[in-house]
Amino acid sequence: MAQIEGGGEVSQWALGITRGELPRQLARFGVLTAISATITIGLPVLLHEQWGVRPPKAAAVAFALAFLVNFVSLRRLVFSSRRGAGRDLFVYAASSLVFRSAEYVAFLLLFAIGIQYVIALVGVLAVSATAKFFWYRHTMHGHD
Repeated sequence: MAQIEGGGEVSQWALGITRGELPRQLARFGVLTAISATITIGLPVLLHEQWGVRPPKAAAVAFALAFLVNFVSLRRLVFSSRRGAGRDLFVYAASSLVFRSAEYVAFLLLFAIGIQYVIALVGVLAVSATAKFFWYRHTMHGHD
């Protein structure tokens, strides 16, 4: 907690919002999301089309690389975590599993009620990306 005028206290996390940190983090998160999507989509295509790597293996490589790039980038470039890397990795891996499972279930539910699959995917991913930003900001930012 940080002291503010008048003797009150405010958390470092909330203080970061008032100092303009939130817009910078949102911008970095947006760039990271674009890079991650490029890796996840582009790398399998490149590996398959240029070097004949089978699509399942190419996708696995891309997902693994995107996972690592996302973890390191979120921890170092977006939120500047000061916590232990092992703790952050565990939280990130568990969170990723929960988010991906929820995204899939949400997609299936929307698709089951007749929403066109591309619209369902985009909607689910937009909501999920927003939730991930605030969740990872909460867990990796190193606030009090």
